[in-house]
Amino acid sequence: MTSTTLLHTRADSSVLYKALHYVSVIVSAVFSPVVLPVFTFSAIMLRDTTLPVERKWLIWSICLLTTTAIVSVYVIYLKISGAIGSLDLDLRSERTKPFIVGLVSHCVGFGLVYWLDAPPLATWLMFCFITNTLLIQIITHWWKVSVHATGIGGAVVSWAFLFGAAALPYFLLVPIVGASRVVLRKHTTGQVIVGSLIGLCLTALQLRYFL
Repeated sequence: MTSTTLLHTRADSSVLYKALHYVSVIVSAVFSPVVLPVFTFSAIMLRDTTLPVERKWLIWSICLLTTTAIVSVYVIYLKISGAIGSLDLDLRSERTKPFIVGLVSHCVGFGLVYWLDAPPLATWLMFCFITNTLLIQIITHWWKVSVHATGIGGAVVSWAFLFGAAALPYFLLVPIVGASRVVLRKHTTGQVIVGSLIGLCLTALQLRYFL
């Protein structure tokens, strides 16, 4: 291989890597653990035909506030105050406080939607947020499991309960999101696989039991 060919090969590889990195950034942002609840609870409430519109809006707002808004604002606060180095919580030690805030927030959300007699899928998915987050927090004491992978795994399972067989293509998002985390060097392949299994299996078992 000539030096010119080698330079072209390296240039092509660099361009490919940059493109892959760019796509991975977009995938990670769109399917982040704080964005997925917006898609999921919106779909659940839109498909419900039993509740008045005002009650649906209230339940939707509670779900988004306790799964997305509170945790997001707290993490942003930690970043601004210098308590964490990245919004991605790259260090295991940075995850404890946001996870605790998340657990408390999820518990409040579950209690409220249960009291408001929300659609069963919304209610018990909120419960899954509690148990999944608790398990990840326990594992985080030793290992940095992927929250992105857990989030997309749980989301597609809930979509399957909501849409049935029509949701099967969405399961392809699990390896896509997982691969994006590996490409961005946020997690190892093993951390992504374990996170995916938690999201898929634990959520499926709980929803199957409660629904």
